[in-house]
Amino acid sequence: MSLGARLREARRAKGFTQKELAQRVGARHNSISNWEKGLNVPGLAVIERLCAVLDVTPNDLYCIGGVPAHAHAPHPPFSTGESEIIRKYRALDAEGKGAVKALLDYYAGRAVASAARGRDMRPERLSGAPVLEVLPGLISTQSVAAGTGTYLDADSFEGITVARNAQTQRAAFYVPVQGDSMEPKFYDGDILMIERTGVKKGEIGVFTLENYGYVKMLGEGELLSLNPDYAPIPMREDILCNGKVIGVLDPEWIVG
Repeated sequence: MSLGARLREARRAKGFTQKELAQRVGARHNSISNWEKGLNVPGLAVIERLCAVLDVTPNDLYCIGGVPAHAHAPHPPFSTGESEIIRKYRALDAEGKGAVKALLDYYAGRAVASAARGRDMRPERLSGAPVLEVLPGLISTQSVAAGTGTYLDADSFEGITVARNAQTQRAAFYVPVQGDSMEPKFYDGDILMIERTGVKKGEIGVFTLENYGYVKMLGEGELLSLNPDYAPIPMREDILCNGKVIGVLDPEWIVG
């Protein structure tokens, strides 16, 4: 039985619709359907939320060792190597943990997708359709302001898995937008793709000033908004450029 089939079985056992389960784990409304059909797979962070909501373990969903869904066998003890990895992970800062989670999501997704391709012999799987390639990434848990500034108490990132393409390969990290000062180019709720490079005059970047985050255009000695309702911010020596905005992340590129 595939991961998607076990997920569907566990969801039905709890009496959830696909929409209800998506809301409970914070996924897009069509994500559950795609996972159950085997079109893509959830990342490890989402697997954790699915297991909590459905009252199953990762072993149940991945069927590691042939354990069927809802068969709650006791977890085997960690090996010495696994315990060492956990110790090192706990010693990392938020950005380091986010990077580790992103890599785990990526390689776990590859493993599940590979296993699914080996088991799934439906005609559409044999038609020669290209296999989706994915990349691990980091997304900020704090927004940058397209407005008067969003307070950033510390750098904090979570892992994200995205489809590999020319733009996502350039992105060092992703950050949500809050506010309307960069309309009509960027809107509240957009997720910006950030490249770790300098910003030239006329280009848009992500900047930090006194622990406040902004997305602005670099002008002549000032940071500019595209919305004329917002006044320029004079440049200062302590303004930090975190990178250049290279576009908006399409929600359809988010794999898990």
